[in-house]
Amino acid sequence: MREKRGYFRVMLIGSEAASHAAVGDAEPLQAVADLKSQYCQRLDAQEWDGWEDLFTEDGVMQIGPSADSAIRGRRAIRRLLATQLRGARTLHQARNPEVRDEGPDHIQVLWEMNDRVSTRLYLLEGAGFYEDKYLRTSEGWKIASVRLHRSKVDLQAKSFLMRAILRMHRNGWLRRLAKSADRTLTEALHVSLPEGQRPN
Repeated sequence: MREKRGYFRVMLIGSEAASHAAVGDAEPLQAVADLKSQYCQRLDAQEWDGWEDLFTEDGVMQIGPSADSAIRGRRAIRRLLATQLRGARTLHQARNPEVRDEGPDHIQVLWEMNDRVSTRLYLLEGAGFYEDKYLRTSEGWKIASVRLHRSKVDLQAKSFLMRAILRMHRNGWLRRLAKSADRTLTEALHVSLPEGQRPN
């Protein structure tokens, strides 16, 4: 079920916008829009208890290029993001939702996204799409999965240490010295889509 047209309202980091989306049941679509708004706001505020609660127990997050990079379980997703964003200032935005599949207890939505992550070591600015799946549970609508498709990523080093890490990553030395750090950097820099192209 794709490309049926209608409107539902979406909160975006302190502002409200009307967005095109498929229409089926306005109430579930609004619930999903509210979920995505809370996802962005609580992530940027690092309200980890409330952010984790937006996911199903077995929620999945895929940031990297393959399904092997997916993190499974909402507690594991929280640990990953809380560790990666410790001390960071962030801004996450989602807009222009396109409902790609809809049933009585599930909705799949593609969102245009932008993010900005600033730390003492680096500034990352990216764009692309969130591909989300939502499920109706006994506790209401929850996020079942989030997949990030990047069409742009710009990482600027703000320190000598970060410049050295990026150089080691490009030369393959970081992979030999610290596989976990190299994998995290590979996933953060991965661009899977040409600019202007949407995920299939």
